Amino acid sequence: MSNNNDNNKSGFDRMRDRHPILVNSGLMVLALVALGYIALLFIDVFTSHGQQVQVPDVRNLPLEKAIDILEDAGLRWEISDSTTFYENFKPGTVIDQDPKAKSYIKKIRIIYLNVNAMHAPIIALPKLVDLPGRQGMATLKAMGFKHVTMDSIPSEMDGLILQVTVDGHNVAPGKPVSVNSKIKITVGDGSIVDLNPEQILDPALMDSIDEANYKDAQETYEQQLKEAQARAEQERKAQASEEKKDKDKDKEKKKEPDKAKKN
Repeated sequence: MSNNNDNNKSGFDRMRDRHPILVNSGLMVLALVALGYIALLFIDVFTSHGQQVQVPDVRNLPLEKAIDILEDAGLRWEISDSTTFYENFKPGTVIDQDPKAKSYIKKIRIIYLNVNAMHAPIIALPKLVDLPGRQGMATLKAMGFKHVTMDSIPSEMDGLILQVTVDGHNVAPGKPVSVNSKIKITVGDGSIVDLNPEQILDPALMDSIDEANYKDAQETYEQQLKEAQARAEQERKAQASEEKKDKDKDKEKKKEPDKAKKN
């Protein structure tokens, strides 16, 4: 009976019955080869093997036009940065791209675009008046303001900020200002000295004057003080003279009735 069953089996079945381990191992090897071949075909299709395109140059173009060019080339794109504003680029313009222009890539690659912001950042202007000029400059630059200058005007205060202008206009602290605005800080130069004749030279005041100009400032002060004292003395003498004349007139008026009686 068993011989009849063996005769009915195919050669493969008889081989598997006689050498099951060998046959199963062979089947596994064939299955692995088939899976590997299918995987290679899938990867080849998915990665567009052998199909490369040249990256178009979209730098210095408006974002909308750059997108049209990339999509016409069958390429995908993403914006990597659009928060930074550069003065030498128009708002909304592509500044840079990755991968670089004219390089060859597969279509599955994404083109990353660095786009110029639509406007410069707006920051509230800090309170700077009465602060040292250098501190004000450092504060503004640390906040991102790019065009900050400083000048000086005659003042009793040396080096302290007296005024802040934005694009030539006075702007109150806390007002929103573009970081690309032209900001000018005006400080005092300490060249004005109080000319009150009764003032005694204050060491603290003199210390605030630039050391290189200390001697000249002191001599100028003393000379102006003497002139002020001289003017005060002249005014005092003139007033005393006027008072003397008034007294003499009063005496003459009193003498006139006595002369009339005698006559």
